[in-house]
Amino acid sequence: MHEESFAYLLPQLAQAGAGGALQLSWRAGSGPFGASAAVEANDAANAIHLRRGVLSADECRRVIALGDALPAMRGGVEAGESLYRVSNIAWIEPTPETHWLFHKLGAAFLEANHAYRFELVGLIDALQYTVYGAGQYFEWHIDLGPGRTSTRKLSMTIQLSPAAEYDGGGLEFINAPARGEAREQGAATVFPSYLAHRVAPVTRGVRRSLVAWASGNTFR
Repeated sequence: MHEESFAYLLPQLAQAGAGGALQLSWRAGSGPFGASAAVEANDAANAIHLRRGVLSADECRRVIALGDALPAMRGGVEAGESLYRVSNIAWIEPTPETHWLFHKLGAAFLEANHAYRFELVGLIDALQYTVYGAGQYFEWHIDLGPGRTSTRKLSMTIQLSPAAEYDGGGLEFINAPARGEAREQGAATVFPSYLAHRVAPVTRGVRRSLVAWASGNTFR
């Protein structure tokens, strides 16, 4: 926490008075201009965290086998299916067979959150196993939405396919350069769920990934 000088300090109360005139009030001893207040800055608020080797090559193959054995469905969005997302997905639920995977991702989320310092509670959603074939993609979007998706704070994408198995299909962010390590098998990319990102079209082969979201109380 540090003191910051504010150009304008928001009132504690704003209401319509007699005749509709706006009535504003500030904390005792303070006013709208020339005021200072304690705030906490966080340089990681728009940063992307990359960690290599979250899953081993053998563990990636185990996850692919789990995902391929599940019923596949067309990838959708909160407002319904749209042509801005073309992929196939399956949901990996927590079962005795998959508990190890949830523990792995839980530990990775906690490690990344040392920088973000978000209030995290857990994973509301199952893990999303995603398959992009040639010509498939996911256009620019954020992972926050209405209802339960509004609780998402951190997003994670783990690369399951070896990099040589496909071309294109990069996970891209606005105002953030692509990092080649993100394509390594088993690498995890973690980022705040409010950052805009996309999966560029796959031009050859198949890209398989695992997606998870860590949720918590509303941002404050």
